[in-house]
Amino acid sequence: MINGMLESSRGCMKEEFRMDIISSNLSNINVIGFKKDRISFQNILDKTSMSANAPANVTIRPDMEQGDLNGTGNALDLAITGKGFFKVNTENGIRYTRKGNFTLDQDGMLTTQSGDKVMGKSGPIKITGENISIDRKGNIQTDDGIISQLDVVDFENYKGLSKEGKTFFINQFDEPEIELPTETAISQGYTELSNVNAADEMVNMIHATRAFESYQKAMRTIDDLNNQAINQVGKLR
Repeated sequence: MINGMLESSRGCMKEEFRMDIISSNLSNINVIGFKKDRISFQNILDKTSMSANAPANVTIRPDMEQGDLNGTGNALDLAITGKGFFKVNTENGIRYTRKGNFTLDQDGMLTTQSGDKVMGKSGPIKITGENISIDRKGNIQTDDGIISQLDVVDFENYKGLSKEGKTFFINQFDEPEIELPTETAISQGYTELSNVNAADEMVNMIHATRAFESYQKAMRTIDDLNNQAINQVGKLR
């Protein structure tokens, strides 16, 4: 019965984790460039441990599926179709993102909405001139001519990318940046919406809630059986 109680406890923890992730996905459904999270429970608890308080071992990874593009008509709104990330220089170092609703600061530097500098092949991008045009390869042109090219990069292995906040990724294992696939393209005047599907997440939430309730019911049943066994032993005495 102890093993049954532990397994049910593990099941409850698993579904609680799942519901937390689903709730986070749904709360960020309207965030530009947000990538939903997926969770793996292969070793959620150390099964050799007899303690229900054994440390959780959960793998959470972003789902890099393409989000839909939303036309805005803003010359500084950019979306990546296909693989790749915009490269951004933050106060904490280089970060990678799919959130491309950029702006210009007072010095004409291309930045994120929070002021982090967007990187070009030659460093931070300073926009001069009028009539900004950005082609599918990220070349930035104005009345002054071609002034820079966006440094859009990709990685062979996304397992080295760890999410920071809602839309930034850290290259935590220093995975080498690789050349973009030929099909990758930059679309000017568009942003990439989150890849969260509300209907799918609600279905997942229903399944997780039902599973959680089933594990709770199993725990109550086991507890009742334990109490009955204790009472029977007491009567025999």
